[in-house]
Amino acid sequence: MQKDNRLVFRYLTNRREHTSVTILHHMKYFAFILMMVSAYTGHGQIELLTDEFDNSNTLPANWLNIDTVEGWNADHLELHDINTTTPGALHMMPYSSSWYQNWRGTLIHKRVSGDFVLTTEVTALNRTSTGIPTSSYSLAGLMIRTPRDFNNGAGGWTTGGENYIFMACGRASSNTSQFEVKNTTNSNSQLIINSIPTTSDVQIRLARIDAAIIVLYRLPGESWVVHQRYPRTDFPAELQVGFVTYTDWSKVEDFDPIVHNSNILIPGFAPDPTPGESYNPDLIGRFDFARFDSVSVPPILAGVNLVTEASSSDLLSFLGYDSAPHCPDDEYVFDTIAPGQIIAVDAALNVTAVNIVATNAQAEYQALNSVTLSPNFEVQLGAEFTIPIYTGCGVP
Repeated sequence: MQKDNRLVFRYLTNRREHTSVTILHHMKYFAFILMMVSAYTGHGQIELLTDEFDNSNTLPANWLNIDTVEGWNADHLELHDINTTTPGALHMMPYSSSWYQNWRGTLIHKRVSGDFVLTTEVTALNRTSTGIPTSSYSLAGLMIRTPRDFNNGAGGWTTGGENYIFMACGRASSNTSQFEVKNTTNSNSQLIINSIPTTSDVQIRLARIDAAIIVLYRLPGESWVVHQRYPRTDFPAELQVGFVTYTDWSKVEDFDPIVHNSNILIPGFAPDPTPGESYNPDLIGRFDFARFDSVSVPPILAGVNLVTEASSSDLLSFLGYDSAPHCPDDEYVFDTIAPGQIIAVDAALNVTAVNIVATNAQAEYQALNSVTLSPNFEVQLGAEFTIPIYTGCGVP
């Protein structure tokens, strides 16, 4: 019989732990030790937003769809899933749609406050996965966006309200592999297009540091490059941060933005202002991970304007690191695991939890040495809390 190396706690009633439980893992045994934990220090929780896209249940549990959030009832994604169509990846295939001026496209995102770095590795191909897209402006990438204050679709939407930055790869204005960076302020979109040798396994990184937005990329086998920088003093503390895909601009631009935003554009949709022009949505975006990191500016750059004064070498000194799955020696969990969310907290040595696992949430904490549950740790009604033993992210 195969041993189940897990401790699973399923709470049927509300319950708060009044003493702390430390679970020590050793090669062939474990023990429960009761102890009191009074204070904690550690970094922020931004890394807990990371998703390696190896669990299909994290969509939609941990990710928001802009169509649902804003109440459009017109999902511009024909297909999107995690670890299903493409194992170990977020797979997005959009209908004819776009992000430009007042046109609103697809966005699978999280709400993120404060400074952060988000890194992904993306492959953008045509729908047959045989090469670059055949349709104009068919790209996949990362976006940061100011949330809009409505949830009733066309009933709450107004022109001039789009504020975002994204970086994407695919095919833009010509039949070659390209980057597109788009900086949009009050629906005024300014774009920059550059040719690149490939749209496969390209790493993209967006960093928000106060009002500075730094856009970086890394081609396969090469080093990180600082691509663009933008001052966005208008961005609020909390942003929508995630993944965009868009395709078939030559057809999309024929429709008024409110028509495009409120409907799924497919053959047979009426009224079609250009019925003689065929639809040609031709993009698959595959993302290998979403890795969030905390960011700390070196003391030598204190007071330096990162947009206008810092050199690329200055920025790369703290933003040009290799991306790797988050695996700290010790992890401290402070933030509530929200209802319905699925979170895995992984450390090489120790995990200490002082948080709440809310109703219907699922949390898994694992570390090689110990998992400590503080006096304030709480698992609410209907939540599931799991501790695998004999393991940790540092174990080969």
